[in-house]
Amino acid sequence: MRAILSIVILLFSITAFSQEQRVEYEKVSNNLVKATYYFVNNSDIVQREGFFNSNNQLQDMWVSYDINGNKKVIAYYDKNKKVGVWTYFSKDKINFVTYKDNKLIGVEEKLLVVN
Repeated sequence: MRAILSIVILLFSITAFSQEQRVEYEKVSNNLVKATYYFVNNSDIVQREGFFNSNNQLQDMWVSYDINGNKKVIAYYDKNKKVGVWTYFSKDKINFVTYKDNKLIGVEEKLLVVN
């Protein structure tokens, strides 16, 4: 009985890790390709989307979502380097993190107040 249980657990583990993430690519210009990544267990819900340049480097705006479709992060890249103001959303606050040439420049936090 113990051997059968071990085999079942092993097969379940292999199946769980063998799922591949669905990704769609769309050429939007000569220099940019839009990539859309979907959650593994929910292939219709977008996990993150953004752009790659012609050298396959992260470029321009990238947006990450939670499983409910709410934005978690808005990020910016220039040739794989973090740039500009990144926005991190959470339940009760928004953090603004500023980057320049992949270096952290500043952090600002805003609490969300619901009336």
